Amino acid sequence: MPLLSGASRAHERWLAELQLWAVSNGASTWLIDLEPYTSCRVVGVVERVRIDPVSGWLQATITDGTAEVVARWFIRRPTPELAAVPGRGVALEGAALIGDNGELILSEPALETLPFPQVA
Repeated sequence: MPLLSGASRAHERWLAELQLWAVSNGASTWLIDLEPYTSCRVVGVVERVRIDPVSGWLQATITDGTAEVVARWFIRRPTPELAAVPGRGVALEGAALIGDNGELILSEPALETLPFPQVA
């Protein structure tokens, strides 16, 4: 078994803490087990946000420590989804669809922001 550097150990510990936090906040499945066309509640942390004003949508990439999923909302006023900023904990409820590139996308999921504890 290879030795992990201090940064790698800290990252592994953070991923494990993230997975436990997701389950404790009501995740019905981990992202790695997400199935298309099945209603779910996923919990994770926003990694990045992309706004495409030409196409008219806001997209957030979420991780729960097992995988990533993209959540996409059409931009409208007001835009409560702007609360999904990088580093913010979120719970998303909806059904995953298969996107143009074959990846799973949560289209227009319900959004709840959650406090995410910082791991030292």
